[in-house]
Amino acid sequence: MMKAMRFFMTTNKHSLTMKDIAKLAGVSTATVSRILNHNGRYSKETELRVKKLIEENNYVIDQTAKGLRKKYLETVGIIVPDITNPHFAKLVLNIQTSLFQRGYSSIICNTNEDLTLEEEHVHSLKAQHVCGFIMISTKRYHKSLRRFPTVYLDRPARGEEKEDITIESDNYKGGYLAGRQLRMAGCKKMAIIRINGNDFNQDSRMDGFIKALAEAGIAEKEVSRMDIGDASIQSAYSKIAEELRGAFPYDGVFCTTDTLAAGVYTALRERNKRVPEDVKIVGFDDCDLAVATGPGISSVHQDVGKMAELAVDALARRLSGETLSSNHFYLPVYLTVRASTDSLT
Repeated sequence: MMKAMRFFMTTNKHSLTMKDIAKLAGVSTATVSRILNHNGRYSKETELRVKKLIEENNYVIDQTAKGLRKKYLETVGIIVPDITNPHFAKLVLNIQTSLFQRGYSSIICNTNEDLTLEEEHVHSLKAQHVCGFIMISTKRYHKSLRRFPTVYLDRPARGEEKEDITIESDNYKGGYLAGRQLRMAGCKKMAIIRINGNDFNQDSRMDGFIKALAEAGIAEKEVSRMDIGDASIQSAYSKIAEELRGAFPYDGVFCTTDTLAAGVYTALRERNKRVPEDVKIVGFDDCDLAVATGPGISSVHQDVGKMAELAVDALARRLSGETLSSNHFYLPVYLTVRASTDSLT
C-alpha cells in the first residue's frame, strides 16, 4: 500500500517540477528551460518528447516565481492608441499571438490618443515589472524608457534615441500608390484627409501622395488638405458633411486611414454623391473595414502580421542582449484595388 502511495505522490500531475520533467525526458533541466523559452539549441525529437511530457502532466510554468528570480516578469506591455480601430485591433491580436508563441504574456493598455494617460500607463507597467514595451503609434518619446527594451511600432516617436527599435510600413510609398491610383482613375481635383498632429507617418503618406500627383503635372497648391483631430469614422464624416454644405469640387479623395475613408464614404452617400461615379476614394491600412464599406474601398495594404512578428522578434533579441544589425525597419506596401476607384490598376 505504501509503495503504491509513494508512486502516486511522485507522479501527481500537479506537483511535478521542471527537474521532474527533465528526469522523465532524460535530458538536463537546462534543456527543458531552453525549450520552454524558445531559445538555445535542441533537437526536434527532444522538443517533441519534452512537450508531450509537459502536456501529459499538465505542467505549468510559474511565471511569477520566474519573474522574481529574474527581477522582471516575462510580460510585455503593449500600449495602443485606440483598440477600437480595426487596424490596431488586428495588430494587437497578432502581437499577442506572437508573444504567446515565444512564452511571453502581455498587458494591453489603451490610451484613447491621450498623451497624459499614455505616460501614466508607462509608469504603471514599469511598476509591474514588465520586461519590455511595444509602443503602437505613440506621438511621444518617453525618456523614462531610455535604455529600456522598447519597440516603437507603426508610427515612429519624435525624439527617439538611435538605439530604439522602430518598425513601420513604407508610408511614403503607400501615399505615392494612392496618388497614382486616383490619377490613373482620371481624377482632376483631389483632396487628402489626414490626422493632424505630430505624426511622421501622416506626413510621409501625404508627401508620397503629393509626389505622385506632381508627376502628373498637378501642383501641391491644387490639392486640398483637410486635417482632423483623430482617426475616427465620425470625425471624417463630420468634416466631409461640413464641406458638402458648400461647393464640393473634388472627384478624388485620399484618406490616410481606412476609418477616415469609411466616414468620407458615409457622408458622400448621404448627400447623394456616388462612389466611384462622382467621387473616388483610396484608404490606407487595408483592414476589414475597407472590404465592408460601400462598394469596397481601394486601400494601401499594411502587413500587420509581419509587423507584429518583427516587433516581437526584435524585442526578444534585445531582451537576450543581442545587438541588432539595424534598429529601423521598413515593411513594403501594396495597393489593394476595389470598386471605389473603378477597379483601374
